Amino acid sequence: MLRLLVSLALAAVGSAQSPLPQRYRDAGVLRWGADAEGGAPFVFVDGTRPGAGEVGFEVDLARELGVVLGVELRRVQAPYESLVQVLDRGDCDLVLNGFEPTPARRELVRFTRPYYVFQQQLSVGPGVTGVRGLADLVGRRVGVLGQSQSHQVLLAQPGIDIVVYESNVTAYEDVVNGRTAASLADLPIARALRPLFPRLVDVGEPFGAYYYAIAVRRGEPELQRALDEAIGALLANGTLERIYREWELWVPAEARLGDRDVVDAFARDGDDRAAAELHWGAVLSLLGTGALRTLGISVVSFALAVLLGLAIALLRLHGPRPLRWCAVAYVELLRGTPILVQMLLLYYGLGQIEGLRLDAVTAGVLGLALNYAAFEAEIYRGALSAIPRGQREAAQALGFTGAQALRHIVVPQALRLSLAPSTNDFIALFKDSSIVMVITVVELTKQYQMLANATGRFIVLGFVTSGLYLLMSLPLAYLARRFERRLDRDRA
Repeated sequence: MLRLLVSLALAAVGSAQSPLPQRYRDAGVLRWGADAEGGAPFVFVDGTRPGAGEVGFEVDLARELGVVLGVELRRVQAPYESLVQVLDRGDCDLVLNGFEPTPARRELVRFTRPYYVFQQQLSVGPGVTGVRGLADLVGRRVGVLGQSQSHQVLLAQPGIDIVVYESNVTAYEDVVNGRTAASLADLPIARALRPLFPRLVDVGEPFGAYYYAIAVRRGEPELQRALDEAIGALLANGTLERIYREWELWVPAEARLGDRDVVDAFARDGDDRAAAELHWGAVLSLLGTGALRTLGISVVSFALAVLLGLAIALLRLHGPRPLRWCAVAYVELLRGTPILVQMLLLYYGLGQIEGLRLDAVTAGVLGLALNYAAFEAEIYRGALSAIPRGQREAAQALGFTGAQALRHIVVPQALRLSLAPSTNDFIALFKDSSIVMVITVVELTKQYQMLANATGRFIVLGFVTSGLYLLMSLPLAYLARRFERRLDRDRA
């Protein structure tokens, strides 16, 4: 009863102090965007307690903000790297997800007063020695969450080979596996994930002073001010400190949340801020590098897929019975499971086994090749079956062995029949090669995503990126059609 009275009192105070826009009061709901995949301590699904559901210190914070504002705060799932775009589209009303007001984001959205002060923590793998700070990592690979404050810190440190991840969990996984020497992360994340990675070693003292703040659309200063006052109310009545202590996040730096310089850190950001200018020389250089990497991965992957697919098709039609069953099992397994799962298993799964760890590009090429080999095998099987049996019998009558008949008569004709569908497969693989970005390969699509997230220019950069894909795929399709016409002339 007492808790209910306190909540009602806070709601009444909030209504007086926080002029929430009328449309939100009428709806009774504010939607907050966050990515539960990012994990502890922000918002995550607690699998250790039955019925616990989503937990995290920001889940508690959202609940208390709703009490002050007099509305329900309802979470909307969105990828961390796309939260600004999800907010801009109107799929959520605010972003609350350990969201740092980086310079690029401040060009795109409004930020409230900070609700948490944090530092950076550098961690290395169990076999890494001689590292006391970022300066000792020049020339070495360091993993980081993309579009984060940690990413900005590494970009300001010349000479470090930065590897961008979509999750701190996978970044730490590669440190433990030895693929990267270290990872930089926000101190709350480093502490929350430490039980999952006991072999990690923190080096140096936590450093810097950075902020988490709530993001709203640039055209909603009233919502920003309402959230500012709600955060101030929770700080004044001790609710923020209580939440942070419950999650073991309270550090002495949080006492600065009420300082005027912290409160006004982003108060001057407004609607008159111009969108980030594109430096087309640098943009085209980055996209061009990504395009070359995409082309290389696609060509090598498809060449391997063709060879492996042909071998599987021949085994399925002409191999001994055990190998036929193995070929059938391979095709059904690789066609029946998502390529994303296969790629993650190949890179992160095998990475946990000593001696089977692959670098990202090798894993990407191998994953695409293994997957598309299953589809190529079915194309070649159909083409091989289409060659009349009489041709093999005629070859045997002329003294050809079975292997010679396949090599000189059946397979060449089958390859001619399979050229058109194989060309379609290659173009499909060419576009599907973007899947390798989930295992840290920065190819064309990933480069586009990074540039667009940093500048907000999704449309113009999207057209340029699509044009690059088209410029690479059209000549390949033209060459395939020309080769097919040449084969037809030779046959005539």
